[in-house]
This record gives sequence, structure tokens and C-alpha cells, in this order.
Amino acid sequence: MPAVADEPRPACTTGDDLGGAFKDWLPADLRLAVVLDLESPDLPAAISGLQAGVQAGRGLPVVASLGLGQIGLQLGLLRPQLISAGLRPRELLLLHDRAGAVVWVLRARCDLAALQATLAEAWSLRVRQLSEGSVAEAADGRFAFDVAFLSGDRIALTPPGTAPQLRRWLEGGGAASGLGAAGAAAPGAVLDELAAAPIRGVLSGRSLQTEAAAGAQPLVRTLRASAAGLEVDGAL
Repeated sequence: MPAVADEPRPACTTGDDLGGAFKDWLPADLRLAVVLDLESPDLPAAISGLQAGVQAGRGLPVVASLGLGQIGLQLGLLRPQLISAGLRPRELLLLHDRAGAVVWVLRARCDLAALQATLAEAWSLRVRQLSEGSVAEAADGRFAFDVAFLSGDRIALTPPGTAPQLRRWLEGGGAASGLGAAGAAAPGAVLDELAAAPIRGVLSGRSLQTEAAAGAQPLVRTLRASAAGLEVDGAL
């Protein structure tokens, strides 16, 4: 009987959310943090609503608008890569750091050594130990990301060559001051309070904002996308 190729087997617990309160680990100086519920049946409609809302112009930061408008394309490229490594998380987090670097974060509860071996083989990565943790870097350029292994069973997919510094940034957590002025609400705390939606997130309201809206928006802004459309700062 001819051998049949096996389906990729999950290396870790499947269907994981991101775990814990965002205020406890999200960096306070991020520019964008968006959570995608990959198991929501309304996610495709929410992506369409998000794209339509961004195209209509809602006074959002320019760089954030560009990233939000491409979520559907990015997700279509990323999910097959995750599945090839046996990863099927329930939630994905899209981050922009203070310099605009794009980072994806997911949670994968399993033995770290087994996970590293799986990712190294599936994505052609080379694992490297640092004094404060570990990263995995592209060995031949076939995979578009490096990987930073974080506390809380989270892993971050980072631009090539940036895993060590972005790992330090992510592990710094919520200790830094809030977005913009001192005393502003930390983005993780704001994200924790947002009602569930297929897509929900927070962003810096004064970073590269359209000129007409500059100075008129709160320091931490919110968005929720669902089948009903894009809600910005609580309004559709």
C-alpha cells in the first residue's frame, strides 16, 4: 500500500488565544495593536468592513491605515505558513512598534525545544540562544520572518534581522509610560476593555495623522471591525 503523506501535526496546543491581560505585557509605546479572532465566522466580513472603512477615511494615522488595509492579504500569506508548522492559533496579534516595524504574535503552549525544532525544519530557521532568551533566524531567505521566543508561551514573527531587539522590546511589557503624554492610558489596558469582535485594536491617535484631524483625537484610539462595519472610537 503506497505511503500517504501525513497532514502537518500540531506541535502545540491548538486553538490558543494570546493569554493573560494585555496590560501586563504589551509595550506601552507601540503604535498599533490589533487582535484577530481566527475562529470567528464573521472574520472575512470584518476584514472587508475594515478595508472599506480605511478606504473611506476615518482620520486614522496614515501608516496604521496602510497596514490595516492590507490585513486580508497578509493573513492569506501567513496562515498557510503557520499551518505548515502545525500551528493553528485561535488569535493573532498584529503590532507596529514605535519605528513602524510589523510584528505578528501568537501563543503556542508546548515544549520549547520541540517547538524550536519544528519551526527550524518547517521554516528553514536557525535557532540562536541569547543571554536573555532565544530567537530563530532565516537560514536561506525562504521564510519572510525571524522568530522571537517570548515568555507566556508566546512567539513573535519579526522582520529579518530584528528578532533580538524586538524581543527585548516585547519583553519590556507595560512598564514604560503610556502612548503620547505621561499619564495617558496604556494601550494594553485599553485593549483589555474593548468588547469582543472579530477584529479589535488600539493605536496612537497622533502618530502620522492626517493634517485635518491632527490635534483633535485622543492619544489612544480604538477600533472594532465586524460584519456591521468599522467602528472607530466607539462610533460606526
